[in-house]
Amino acid sequence: MLFDEQELQKELAKSISSCKRSVIVLSAFIKKSAFEWFISQFKDTNIGVTIVARWTLSDLLSGISDLEVYELCKSKGWTFKIDQRNHSKVYLIDLSYAFVGSSNLTSSGLGLHSKSNFELSMKGEVSDIDLNKVNKYVDSCVAVTDEIYAKILKVYNSSEKIKNPNNIKWPKSVKDLLETDVNYLWVDDLLFSGPSSNNFNDIKHDLALLGVNSLDIDKDILAANFSELRIVKWLKSQLQKEESKSLRFGAISSRLHDALLNDPKPYRKEVKDFQVNLFNWLKYLESPDFEFSKYNVSETISLTSD
Repeated sequence: MLFDEQELQKELAKSISSCKRSVIVLSAFIKKSAFEWFISQFKDTNIGVTIVARWTLSDLLSGISDLEVYELCKSKGWTFKIDQRNHSKVYLIDLSYAFVGSSNLTSSGLGLHSKSNFELSMKGEVSDIDLNKVNKYVDSCVAVTDEIYAKILKVYNSSEKIKNPNNIKWPKSVKDLLETDVNYLWVDDLLFSGPSSNNFNDIKHDLALLGVNSLDIDKDILAANFSELRIVKWLKSQLQKEESKSLRFGAISSRLHDALLNDPKPYRKEVKDFQVNLFNWLKYLESPDFEFSKYNVSETISLTSD
């Protein structure tokens, strides 16, 4: 059954009030007024609650998310996390069932005022596979502490007068705090093509991943964007775990397959193709962080010395 925003509001309220153990909310945008409504629905004060928001600097400056949500979470003893890739809208109740759709935890998303958005959501039971995905994802998000919040607040206050906040990003002092080791990936995090591919759909995906409109740009800019990809950070973290700081092609392929959260996972042959694309990009961009060596037919990639 599909729920519109006001129907979801009523169903969510009933579910929260009868909740026995836990609530997990994944919502890109969260507003203070809606979050206060959310808090008011709990009858049991011992419920474990975890909130994951996106909280890019532009989200906060443009007012589509509110800083006060962290303070409210803290006052309730709840966990508040950030993932700047988060675009999901999931309300998971008692690790049993979830509302999934288009409704953020905002007044517009939940029909809490007369000028609400039109939203649609569904309610369904979650499987063990679903829970594994959610738990791994939540574990990968950054838990906000008072220290992190203070630095976020300082940057926010110094940026309030910026007229067009749409493309503004966190400075390095905050960005570094919001990054964690990348242990899990989705297929969409991977490169679908190599630098010389002519497959339009694959190239379109990779351009979006790299945040560029064309590959015909300054190579240094392309390399900088490439270094920020999750797949590149995942590869670095895998190599850093090794005493030799190196791994053979086959070992990386196996780990990459295991790291993917998609169900079903791609075939191992497809994973190897994704890995070939990654290696070809590294070679094309002449990444200073990696080096390749070959013994017979086995290729090894290593982190370069600092």
